Amino acid sequence: MSRDERGISTVVDVSVFLLLVSAAVFSVVTAPADPVGATVTPERDEATVETLATTTTTVGYDLGVDDRTGEPIERVRHGTLAELLAEAAVANASVDGTPTSPYAAGFVDAVRASVTPLFDGRTQVVATWRPLPGSGLVGEVRVGPTPPAGATVHAATLSVDSGMPAARDSALAASSGGYGRVADVAARRTVDGLFPPRRTRVALRGGAADAVVVRERFASMRSTYGSETTFDAGVEPATTDLAVAVAERTERSFERRFETPRAAAESVRTARVTVVVRTWS
Repeated sequence: MSRDERGISTVVDVSVFLLLVSAAVFSVVTAPADPVGATVTPERDEATVETLATTTTTVGYDLGVDDRTGEPIERVRHGTLAELLAEAAVANASVDGTPTSPYAAGFVDAVRASVTPLFDGRTQVVATWRPLPGSGLVGEVRVGPTPPAGATVHAATLSVDSGMPAARDSALAASSGGYGRVADVAARRTVDGLFPPRRTRVALRGGAADAVVVRERFASMRSTYGSETTFDAGVEPATTDLAVAVAERTERSFERRFETPRAAAESVRTARVTVVVRTWS
């Protein structure tokens, strides 16, 4: 059995093959979000960002109960807080506000529980994965309270590797072919990232828990986007049909939102999760 096959059960439950975030790239931008009110220094935001980027932890969570044994299915993830927030955002993906998988909740709650005690009640952290603007697919995790009205809020933005295949360069290269080509390329990369063909086949042949998670998440997305092909027809036909459905919706949105196909391509963010830290006095 290959290394990928041995490792599949550790990622399938979180987000149907959340790819392990390795060598994550962090970039930080700080800016005042509200110039009125008490003094807030950017150093506090930067310190929070540094904590997220450098602090490592291990989170344990339950996937559910094994129907065969009646015992909880327990999983463990390890990484920096920023990496775990990025994974949680992708895991918590929804389409038009409808979650794509109920199995992400335990992991997301465990990540929140790890981050919350490190900050006071004047800090909010929001991790957002928005791969294709207008596709309806968004992943988000919020930790901490919303800043009160009238407070001076300072914000720092941390960009983290999502673990998904990058699509922006390919989308830019395809932009000469119009909005449809941009949407096709970006949707295909997104679907392949959520359901990598080889790993999906391994999961479907593996344990009952992994197979259920994969099938239910795929069924949720298939239903939302109007794709008709199931895994019974094979992984490649099913994911190809889903990618076409996602692309059709995304193309229509691109045409409404962006003046040119190139501008649409520049909006593609499959490979990045944006973590925004807000602090206030």
